[in-house]
Amino acid sequence: SKFPKQAEAGGFFMFPPGHPDYVPLPPGEAALIAGRSDVHPNERLAPHWSHIIFKAPSGAEIRAQARHATYGTIDAVAGKLVHADPITAHCPLANSSLVCGNVVYVKRGSAPFTKKAREAVAAGALACVVANSDRETFGMSYTDDGVPFDALNIPCVMISSDIASKLEVSDAWHITLVPARPDQQGTKKPPQNKPNIPDGL
Repeated sequence: SKFPKQAEAGGFFMFPPGHPDYVPLPPGEAALIAGRSDVHPNERLAPHWSHIIFKAPSGAEIRAQARHATYGTIDAVAGKLVHADPITAHCPLANSSLVCGNVVYVKRGSAPFTKKAREAVAAGALACVVANSDRETFGMSYTDDGVPFDALNIPCVMISSDIASKLEVSDAWHITLVPARPDQQGTKKPPQNKPNIPDGL
C-alpha cells in the first residue's frame, strides 16, 4: 500500500482526498491507524497548514506556520488577538465580549482541544489559536462531546511554544491567518514560502 502506516510524532499522516496518493480507508482502518477508536468521518487526519502573521503596533512582526486541528474550517481570517479568560478556555470565557469578532489566543492544558474550540465558537471568535507547551505542533484531534461536529465552524490552529513565547512582549497583536496552497496541504513539512494575503484582510 502507498499509505504510510507510521504515526508521526504528535499527529497522524494521511493523504487528503484529491491528492494523487490518496487511498480511501474504511472507518475502522482509519481509526486503527490513528490509534483512536472514535475518529469522526469528517476529521482531517492529514496535516493541514496556514501561514500565521502577528503584527504589533510597534511594527514588530512574527511569521510562522500554524497546524490546523482535525476539525474546524480552513479560511483566511484577520483580527485582533485576544487572550482567553481563562487562558486555557476550559469553561465559558469571561471576556467573550472582547473575543467576539476577534481571534482568541488559548494555551494548552486543563481541557480537551475540542472544548477550547467550543468555547471560542460560543464567544464569537473568528478563529482559535492554541499555544502548545513545547516546540512541536500537531493536529489537535476531535473529542466527541455530543455537539455537532460541523458547529466547530472557525479555523482552529496550533502554534509552537517558541512562537508563543515571542508573543508575550505585547498584548496588542493583530493576526492574519492565510491557508497554505492546496498543493502544500496534506504534507508533514510546513510550507516555507511567503503567503499571498487576500485583498481585504
